[in-house]
Amino acid sequence: MRTYKLLGMSVCYLFFLYAAVSLADEKKTVEFFSSNNTREIDVHEAYERLKGEAQQELLNSIIVILQKNHIQQGRFEDILGAYLSLNDQHVTADNTEMFSVSPLQTLTDNEVFELAKQFAIALKQESVAVFIPTNQPIIGDVTVSLISQQANLDAAIKILHDKLPLSYSQAYSIHLRDECADYDNAKVVEIEWLGSKINPQELKKAFPLEKISYYYGRAFSIHQNGQMEQL
Repeated sequence: MRTYKLLGMSVCYLFFLYAAVSLADEKKTVEFFSSNNTREIDVHEAYERLKGEAQQELLNSIIVILQKNHIQQGRFEDILGAYLSLNDQHVTADNTEMFSVSPLQTLTDNEVFELAKQFAIALKQESVAVFIPTNQPIIGDVTVSLISQQANLDAAIKILHDKLPLSYSQAYSIHLRDECADYDNAKVVEIEWLGSKINPQELKKAFPLEKISYYYGRAFSIHQNGQMEQL
């Protein structure tokens, strides 16, 4: 009887763990995270760039490169990339375009890296981040979906800084519900991290009421000279 009770408790715990943090049902394709900002700016200015001509210029530049490389139509999303300044640890940001490759097109790793290199050169970026999905059980992308609340940008960044270790603030992506709203009313719907160093359980502890999704894959930072850094 004692053994059966312990087994039941284990099953319940595993079910709760799966419900709290789960492998996302939808399949991710290769993703590129590119910006055309060339200086250090704050979140407010990055958001204004996201809403304005700078973002349209970024999209147009990316499309030209995609067409030259015969990349099929994929999915675009306007997001913000947020970082900590290396100088004084204040929050900086970039207007960013996330491009998801069509699930009907398969790219080799070398093709992905070469495309990211072209983005970095054309957009005058130090590097471009990429996510490459795999079937290996190595987490490369983790997303917190804010379902219990949709905070504005300042509030969401403050929650993240207050509840998580500093390493989680080094680099992350902010997905917005409607980037046409003014800065104070723009609502954050998702916060996303790339790389194998993110712990979904740590995120669930910080955001107990939110949905945590993770995806298997590898993430890299690709520089203009082709140098790769695995995240």
